[in-house]
Amino acid sequence: MAELLLVRFMKRFASAVLIFTSFAISLGAAERTVSPRTSWSKDSATGTWVHDPTGISLPKSIARFKQKSAEPYYKDGTGIFSYTNERGVITLYLGHRSIEGYAGKDDCTAAVRDNYVREIRQNFGKADSEASFRLKFQRGNRQASGVGSRYHFVSVPEFSGDPAYSEVGVVLIGDYLYYYRATFFDKAGLGDLDAFLHTIGMKKI
Repeated sequence: MAELLLVRFMKRFASAVLIFTSFAISLGAAERTVSPRTSWSKDSATGTWVHDPTGISLPKSIARFKQKSAEPYYKDGTGIFSYTNERGVITLYLGHRSIEGYAGKDDCTAAVRDNYVREIRQNFGKADSEASFRLKFQRGNRQASGVGSRYHFVSVPEFSGDPAYSEVGVVLIGDYLYYYRATFFDKAGLGDLDAFLHTIGMKKI
């Protein structure tokens, strides 16, 4: 039940700025979904989704987390992928900055982080600790930077008053925002999160 609540919470705040149309074409063993804003390919053999503009790949499992849902073209073109283990859930988002509502050429990562933190604080209640950090992303020849924040909430109404750790981080890769939200009931889940981030190329600095 807690896992279902977490997944539902992570999806609730997905952006819905623009409506787009998409279509799928088959290319041998690969499946491809294309929209005016984004393009994804899927390896039918492994179930791995690849974001064509950035080359980011999202397999069925990452660092002992299992993929619970994959929506590479959720409503407005933002890809949403949720991964869970026994301690909590991590949801990855990948979308064009203009679709997300951050058009321009400036570094919008702090604004994205702050907006999501605001939503989390409104719904999770009082936090007794918080920490902010910078993020570095590197995968192949792709490099990016961004910011993140972590909170411990003392009593989350949606989780029957249990405490929870929640973290948000975002990097900007060209014109694409790649960000995550994670929630854990057990502090040990924070170590799981760091291992997950390391695997996908994100490092706290």
